Amino acid sequence: MIIEGIFTAPVLLGAAGFAFALFLAVSDMLLEVKEDPKVALVEKALPGLNCGACGFSSCAAYAKAVVEGAAPIGKCTSADEESIKFLKTIFSSASSPEKKVAVIRCAGGSAVKFPYKGVPTCEAAALVTEGFLECSWGCLGLGDCEKACPQGAIKVGSKGIAEVDHSKCTGCGLCIEACPRGVIELIPAARRYYVACLSTDKAEVRNYCKNGCFACGICAAKKFNPDGVVEIKDNLPVVIEDKLKDPAQLLTAGSKCPVKAWKEINF
Repeated sequence: MIIEGIFTAPVLLGAAGFAFALFLAVSDMLLEVKEDPKVALVEKALPGLNCGACGFSSCAAYAKAVVEGAAPIGKCTSADEESIKFLKTIFSSASSPEKKVAVIRCAGGSAVKFPYKGVPTCEAAALVTEGFLECSWGCLGLGDCEKACPQGAIKVGSKGIAEVDHSKCTGCGLCIEACPRGVIELIPAARRYYVACLSTDKAEVRNYCKNGCFACGICAAKKFNPDGVVEIKDNLPVVIEDKLKDPAQLLTAGSKCPVKAWKEINF
């Protein structure tokens, strides 16, 4: 009996193991989730930056949402024209996204409150009495945005502030997240012009910054702005998008700025 038990136990264990393995194999086949091949095609056409600017955690997650109809192709601002063209062959309803680029809402020129010798990052400097510049809105110029840009489109220039090479910018928005002062903004590239200042101090800005907008209102005056595309709000010029038909309208208005606060996007 003992000998019988010695031989029977392994057989029973082997049979039980085989049955369990068979059960797992059948379950795997029945429960397998087959991925739509279009997901792989869309993901391959995307730049693979996983930057999150589209609102999804990765390019793979965004590709899946596109295929399922939960997101439009236009949310990927980093996709180039060839990729968009390719995606249009898969999704006939796809439309090319409006290209947006990052702009620095600061032209530099602020006086310095004290020499900063701390950790060389904008994030750290912003914590020390709100930064070492007299202007509490200005670019600190320590390059957090430069480090965050996957395209190498932002550099801290000779003026000590961040500068954007718009020919390289894909509008991913990572620089915006990296800037503790909110100096960087995404705007439609077709607009061509923007105001490089965020100070709302009006005339007081002249006490600490030679390039700051002091809300003189010339750019919004009827004489240079007959279509009303520029309005002064919170002591800063604001572009009224639904009235803007041609970038030349902003050129006419902004060219009269006494401190040259209006800047042009260059490609």
